[in-house]
Amino acid sequence: MEPRKHYFAKIPTIAIFIVMAMSGPLGVLLFILKGIDQKVQKEEQEAARARGDYRPAPNPAPTPKTPPFPGQDVPTAEQKSAKQWHKNIATLCTIMGAVFLFAGVTDAVDIIGAWQILPDPGELFSDIVMAIGGGGALLTGLRMNRTRKLEQLLDKVVGERDNIPLPELFAAAGVDAARGRTAVKSAIEHGYFGADAYIDNRTDTLVVRGAAPQPKKPAPAPAPKAQPAAEDEYAALLRQLREVNDAIPDPVMSGKISRLEEVSGRIFALAQKDPDKKAQLQKFMNYYLPTALKLLNTYASLSGQAVEGTNITEAKHSIERSMDLLVTAFENQLDKLFQADALDVNADIAALEGMLNLDGLTGSEFTR
Repeated sequence: MEPRKHYFAKIPTIAIFIVMAMSGPLGVLLFILKGIDQKVQKEEQEAARARGDYRPAPNPAPTPKTPPFPGQDVPTAEQKSAKQWHKNIATLCTIMGAVFLFAGVTDAVDIIGAWQILPDPGELFSDIVMAIGGGGALLTGLRMNRTRKLEQLLDKVVGERDNIPLPELFAAAGVDAARGRTAVKSAIEHGYFGADAYIDNRTDTLVVRGAAPQPKKPAPAPAPKAQPAAEDEYAALLRQLREVNDAIPDPVMSGKISRLEEVSGRIFALAQKDPDKKAQLQKFMNYYLPTALKLLNTYASLSGQAVEGTNITEAKHSIERSMDLLVTAFENQLDKLFQADALDVNADIAALEGMLNLDGLTGSEFTR
């Protein structure tokens, strides 16, 4: 069973606008008939699908594609026809729309001017409908002309390139992404880029000919660099003492600094073995040792001066005199760390002697 012909459903909307400009009531009638016919056509198609005997209207045999020559944009016959139709409709809508808009507005003004003498509501309504139809056709034609000019501009930007990223194309044409993508799709339909042009959505690229560019693979994340082991506080202080010692050429001072380094190393070793001893080193760590390093760095800086003035000499002598005091203080600090151990030893010895005396194990009994 062949489907019925629906002629009203196939009437272009632009044609109805033009008819409306010439005859308002007829244009409105065509709008109504087109809507009814489209609804009936849709219902018939749905019913035919339900029965399983729907056969779409036969399409003409496709025209074989002409293979494009390298470096040339060769549209198909369908694309050429669509491009020409787009141009003709745009021209027709622009001209006819302008004519009917002008005629409708002029007649409406005349009727309004003579309203008090000869009121004619029917004629005024027809003129208003003519003006609306002409304005709609004019706007449609102008929009189609702008689209056609944009398509031509995009074609010039693409030139002889095989493909071009869409953001680059839109930036060169000076359009936003939404409008630009619509214009590119329209230009493809009208054959501006050739028969085989398409948009590759993976890479957001317009492909004119050849294969689409491969998407860039994300670069592998660089392996994290191995961080060197953090230098502990004790090793850092010993290194600073060693560096300042190397910077001072005076052998006497160097010997005293080596003694400071040796004593400091023993203090740090005890603090690492026994965390309870670390609590006794707060003042030593926060003041004495940093002050000693500051004085020694100053001495190394003064020794490096080419001039031996009075101020430099006196400052160096003052630091040299303080070195004996610093060595003594560092040695006493080391000795002080054993104060608790000495008390424990004395207490253990006293307890041992008392137990020996109570048990009669002292030397006097063995002598008898």
